Amino acid sequence: MAERAGAEAPEWADRPWVVWTVFGALGILSAGLAAASRRLDGPAEDGGGPVSGARPGSLHPPHVVLERVRGRDREIARLRALLRRPDGRFAVVCAAGGMGKTTLAAALAEYARRDGYTVFWIRWRGPETFSDDFVQAAVGCGLPRSAVSAAQSGNDNLPDAVWRQLSRTRKWLLVVDNADEAEQISPEGERVADYRGWIRPYGRGLLVVTSRDTASATWGQAAELIRLEPLPAAAGGTVLLDSAPDGGTLVEAEALSSRLGGLPLALQAAGRYVTGSTSRHRDFAAYRSALEEELTALVGADNPHPTDPNVARSTVRRTWEVSLDQLDREGVPLARPLLRQLALFAEAPVPLALITPELLTTAVGRPVGQAALDQALAGLERYGLLGVPADQPHAPGTGSRARGSVTLHPVVREITVLTLTTDEPDRLHDFEQATVNALRGEVTALRAVGVGGWTTARLLAPHMPLLLNHPGLVPSEDACTALNTLADVLGDAGSYALQLSLRQTVLDHRVELLGDQHPDTFTARNHFANSLHSLGRYERSEGIHRQNLADRIRVLGPEHPDTLTSRNNVGYVLQLRGQYAEAASLHAMVLADRTRLLGVDHLLTLTSRDNLAKSFDQLGDHTAAATLHTQNIAECTRVLGHDHPLTFTSRDNLAATVNHQGDPTRAAELHRAVFADRTRVLGPNHPHTLTSGNNLADALHQLGEHAQAADLLEQTLSGRVHVLGADHPDALYTRSQLAICRSEAGRRQRRN
Repeated sequence: MAERAGAEAPEWADRPWVVWTVFGALGILSAGLAAASRRLDGPAEDGGGPVSGARPGSLHPPHVVLERVRGRDREIARLRALLRRPDGRFAVVCAAGGMGKTTLAAALAEYARRDGYTVFWIRWRGPETFSDDFVQAAVGCGLPRSAVSAAQSGNDNLPDAVWRQLSRTRKWLLVVDNADEAEQISPEGERVADYRGWIRPYGRGLLVVTSRDTASATWGQAAELIRLEPLPAAAGGTVLLDSAPDGGTLVEAEALSSRLGGLPLALQAAGRYVTGSTSRHRDFAAYRSALEEELTALVGADNPHPTDPNVARSTVRRTWEVSLDQLDREGVPLARPLLRQLALFAEAPVPLALITPELLTTAVGRPVGQAALDQALAGLERYGLLGVPADQPHAPGTGSRARGSVTLHPVVREITVLTLTTDEPDRLHDFEQATVNALRGEVTALRAVGVGGWTTARLLAPHMPLLLNHPGLVPSEDACTALNTLADVLGDAGSYALQLSLRQTVLDHRVELLGDQHPDTFTARNHFANSLHSLGRYERSEGIHRQNLADRIRVLGPEHPDTLTSRNNVGYVLQLRGQYAEAASLHAMVLADRTRLLGVDHLLTLTSRDNLAKSFDQLGDHTAAATLHTQNIAECTRVLGHDHPLTFTSRDNLAATVNHQGDPTRAAELHRAVFADRTRVLGPNHPHTLTSGNNLADALHQLGEHAQAADLLEQTLSGRVHVLGADHPDALYTRSQLAICRSEAGRRQRRN
């Protein structure tokens, strides 16, 4: 049956006492809701009218859809736990601009509202409105108007009065958003961390501050800092799909998220663009592809009102300029040019060794002192514009600079370069010159430092190809020389993958500039093939060396020193591949030619003698090998010194030969001595040190010390996997030897 409105009055309407009870309850509820609304949206009244100086305005948080807050589950869980039990703490959600601090705080506010908390939201606009907003929140928590008036008349301290009320009231959340200028929040002459002003940890609810200031010293020991990082690719991809459901697949969205570095502000900009009715790139894949050529139009587009801080905060192009402006006001004017300079390096950690007063002096055209530079570095880190790798023990501007580095978010780097090239094009040349000078100078220094510079050399490697991008500032030959010098240092350090990358860069440049038959190209190809065999890619290395040998014989002649080098290197790779007879023939030929052309004491002659001796050992002529190794050790020690790498190699090879002769006891003694010396000079994880460790373990195994040998092989295997990779032939050999040792040790244990 159909129902008709008003056809019949409900039964309870005939009972007046029920009607008046219901109306009375509704009236009380309405009055309560109105009072609560007044507490949140404007000044409350306490008989005497509005608060003096109060500014009408909403203290409600911004709207957020919880289901669309992605990738922040851990941070939200921490905040909700803190909300339930503040225990004398408050929270600071901090990060660089564009990382989603406000969104996270708004999500917490929504959770708090659903859990029955009274929520207040203060958006920092300056000290002139901040105190009024704070008082409104306290009045909303029940602070009598008379207490406010007493404080305003000088009979009490207003922040004290507010916090006394907040310390008596339960279940409130107060968010102070965009509190970047900490010195303006605290009372004049005091720090926020003194907790004598508006920021205090004493409430029975929770105070949450969002800020670009990430320094724990700013906020004090009671602050729980929640530092936001870029979103993971999966979460960033979901953010893009939320804003542009028809923009493509999840895989495409995740790829675009990775390209934008998981920066929430950039993801929002991309989502708005893809869904725009007039946009040229209407899906994630097209947008990502276009970024390489149209960064300015897509992410780096400027706003018609770029100087308005509120506009700048929400614009990828300008959001970080807000922090740089703040550092200017704090008396750190070098932060801006330093960020510009750092952005010109490659997308990799920038060694602190590069960041010198000379670097910035060249860039800005005036003298820069170390103290001012350190202050600028610390300021950029404080506002999240540069990061420090998690495994780095010290912050920029403090402690040892030799091994440290700083990082820039990829979008921060790209937008900063864009800003430099568009806003200050006349200064670009000076910044580029500073980059070139720093790279070349640091390579020269590293060559002289030796072992102590290896960590910096590894950090420097990704940046060195930049030299080839500035032919007007550094000649091509000088740039290639610098890259090769660093590659040599990396080879000494055992960093063969990084070395290979530089060798490939130089080889490609040589071929493009000189062709594939130029002597300099032959040299670059030789270096590249050597890096390949160091990484265990023996077959490819042999093919390149053989081709190079044929080309050098044809172009340079059979007795040219470079030709002899190629012949030696073919023989060396053949040894590694087990073709001992051909290797021995080549090494004997090279040794004779080098002795005749270069002399008996030349480094290359000594290298050839060691290679020939090793070939004899591999062919089974251990006596001849031992004799030649012994001679070479004496010559290497005399000419090169006791701690030279070739001296160590000859000693290690002699120990292996002695082991093959059937004297594992003496072999173990020799290997142990070389192992100790290499550990001392090269470090425990250098590939040559690991080779000595493996050889010592072999000798111990032959002596029946299977458990000791297995322990040493485990250490060696761990080091080789870490340094060379799990599939490197040396790592595979160690793994095989370890299995044999364990088997023998288990068999002996069962027998006993």
